[in-house]
Amino acid sequence: MNIDIRDRICIDRLCIYKLFLKKRDKMSGNNLIINNEGRKRRITTPLIALLIAVVISIAFASVFVYYPMAVTLQPVQPPVYFDAGSNSNKSDLWYGQNTAISVLIGSNATSLNITVHPTYQTTVYKNVSRIVNRDSKAYNVSIYVRTSIESITGTGSTFSTQKSQSNIMICFVNSSRSTSDFPTPGYTVDVKCVSLQSTGLTNIGLLDGGKSWEIDLYVYIPEGANIDGLTTYTALIHLIYTPSSESPP
Repeated sequence: MNIDIRDRICIDRLCIYKLFLKKRDKMSGNNLIINNEGRKRRITTPLIALLIAVVISIAFASVFVYYPMAVTLQPVQPPVYFDAGSNSNKSDLWYGQNTAISVLIGSNATSLNITVHPTYQTTVYKNVSRIVNRDSKAYNVSIYVRTSIESITGTGSTFSTQKSQSNIMICFVNSSRSTSDFPTPGYTVDVKCVSLQSTGLTNIGLLDGGKSWEIDLYVYIPEGANIDGLTTYTALIHLIYTPSSESPP
């Protein structure tokens, strides 16, 4: 069999030479004698079958099958939402400078923006907002700190046990709150706090149906830190809730 190199078909850079029989072609059993540019090569039938299979697979590589599907969204009211706390938008330190415990809640109660004005040592902002579950079932609640607040460094105080680094937390109160320890007080029972000075996911627990949690802010700023009244520190966080026990993505 003779192969004319001018007679070919190219598909995706693969060239397939047309084979055509001539009277002088020779065939012996399962072997084909191919005359290509003066050189004779022997190709067996299994090799030819393999080449054909490769060509067919390449020829059908661009076939696409479409199966119809439908995805339907039916939005509902949020079962868990933010609500004002007893100290929302009340007087903050230096009220004469128009400072207040600013609590802004979105129009659908699914976003929250809190601004406070703490000072040196420990400042606790009690019940600035609430998380309410109006559903009859419990939801697993977590806090994801996406952007943390950088540490505020001081030079220390007259009490050697006090840290020279700040401690800034958002806390969730289930039923009651109390503080202990000296000189830097801390929460005791029924309060779950999340540091706003490091990123990551923290599980808060189950918010039962028909129940609510109060939100506190706990801020410790060491003496010697630079407070100019102009610098702001912002943490960006997500409140995440789910009816399942799985960890959020």
